[in-house]
Amino acid sequence: MKMQSHYHNLKKFQYSTALPLFLMLTDAFVIYCVTKGWYQLDAELSSSFAGTQNIVFVLLSLSWVISGLIASTYQVEHLGTFEKIYYYSANTGLLYAILLFSLKFTQVLPSFSWVYLGLLFLSTGGAVVLGRSIMLHVYRYYRNLPFNKKPCIVIGTNPTAINLYRYFQNNSLPQSFQGFFDDQYPENQKAKDWYLGSLEDVQAYCLEKGIKEIYYTKPNNKIYLNELQDFAEKHFIYLGIVPDLDSDEKRKIDAQLFDDGKIPVISFRNTPLRLIVNAQIKRLFDIVFSFLVLFILSASVFPVIALLIKISSPGPVFFRQLRPGRNNRLFWCYKFRTMKVNNQSETQATKNDTRITRIGAFLRKTSLDELPQFYNVLIGDMSVVGPRPNMQNQLVYYSEHIPEYPIRHTISPGITGYAQVSGYRGETKELYLMQKRVEYDLEYMQNWSLSLDIKIIGLTVWNIIKGEETAY
Repeated sequence: MKMQSHYHNLKKFQYSTALPLFLMLTDAFVIYCVTKGWYQLDAELSSSFAGTQNIVFVLLSLSWVISGLIASTYQVEHLGTFEKIYYYSANTGLLYAILLFSLKFTQVLPSFSWVYLGLLFLSTGGAVVLGRSIMLHVYRYYRNLPFNKKPCIVIGTNPTAINLYRYFQNNSLPQSFQGFFDDQYPENQKAKDWYLGSLEDVQAYCLEKGIKEIYYTKPNNKIYLNELQDFAEKHFIYLGIVPDLDSDEKRKIDAQLFDDGKIPVISFRNTPLRLIVNAQIKRLFDIVFSFLVLFILSASVFPVIALLIKISSPGPVFFRQLRPGRNNRLFWCYKFRTMKVNNQSETQATKNDTRITRIGAFLRKTSLDELPQFYNVLIGDMSVVGPRPNMQNQLVYYSEHIPEYPIRHTISPGITGYAQVSGYRGETKELYLMQKRVEYDLEYMQNWSLSLDIKIIGLTVWNIIKGEETAY
């Protein structure tokens, strides 16, 4: 179902812009350290521009970053192999050398001898390439750890299926290949060695072995594919169609290319956060942001709120409730208590709800009651931005009445979300209100980027300042 969004120009990002920014800052830091090291070793040079050395160090660091931007070094697709790292770093180094010589000729760096510039160029380029190579080694090692592996199966034993098997086996990938399924016993020896059963055995095997990804390579079978799709979404399993799919026009799909474009894979939904690098960037942002919020507010705002809650009504300061999180895993969701102590915790708050205390109404109106959930973010149960976690009874009801509702539980729930800043917050008296929330949640999942998270956080703060009619 298509939705008229309040924000018309959302762009899909397979990768976040945060990784290139991180690498730019890392390069600048490395060059700063290398330049300062040479400065400390050369006593004559140290005395020639004492007092302005930090300006010179920053200028040299910016020169390398600018060279890298011109040479496209920081594009994510140029960072995945050592060959590409060496190639684009060499291009960056060439531009950097030109800038260094230009700075020398224009007397910006008059004290730098040609020998010193040469040594600086070689040590700078070497340090950056070494650092980038180490990061790639560490990333590949981390990605290959057992807890990062995703067991997967391939449906079909045709040549495309065999190529996909070889790709999984011959490359350092998060996928852990388990075997083939097909109604016909395969002729290929490799397929025979890895043959697991017929198509009717797929679902039972996935549940028994905890399969995370399924790749379908057989000719299009709409009835079976629809059944497989429903099964995969219900159990949080990624389903990839290889290579082409005559899909429903209303469904957005995500096309990826494996093995340098030789194997096309199509998914029913575009999900940037399925990529490990994007998930790790989002998690790192959550940790840093939630830590800063808790650090700042724990000694200032939290004690005041706690005192007001205690004065307003008897009972604990905090309220906790089991909520379904990612993959429907239950977790304790924390809030400041805004109601009188009662036994109706699974009943959604309504307008003029008599259970809400006077200070509780203020906390709900300003969203201050949600602040303890930054602890949930810090420990990994939630994210700063994501679909809001509903109550358990709502999970059961909406899963039965909204077919796409379970999909929003494939990522961590958030303190705020795209639906909330788009006007869908508060009580859901009618089913269509939750349907609109689900639509916005799915649009967020399909268009995620770190910049979108930051935008939603900014809109949330603005909504708190101006006030919201549905916040009660």
